[in-house]
Amino acid sequence: MTVGRVIWRPLPKGVDWALEVIFIRLDFPPEQRGVAQQLAAGLAEIVGTKIKQLKPQHNLSQIAEWAENGIYVKDLIMLFVVAFSVKCDVDITFRDLVEKVPRKKAERCTSKAAAFA
Repeated sequence: MTVGRVIWRPLPKGVDWALEVIFIRLDFPPEQRGVAQQLAAGLAEIVGTKIKQLKPQHNLSQIAEWAENGIYVKDLIMLFVVAFSVKCDVDITFRDLVEKVPRKKAERCTSKAAAFA
């Protein structure tokens, strides 16, 4: 009788935030679900497990309050300006961000295409 080796895979390190925030997809139409999940996962890395409270109507000010390490809402605003060129304020809702980010990406792609034409 032969006994094969048992291989133990180590548990993944860290949290899979994309999986933790998958619930947010249900609050958006199909064409916005991927963006909503990606943005929520990014915010989850900042605010931690309290991201599970996220609803489309939450604004950046409320989301910033969830951060365990303390983050200023102006830092979140700067993050969206730098990462996505989306101008926003403390009262912008998560739904508004989900709508603005792809629109801004499309504008940038269009302007780049026009520059090469």
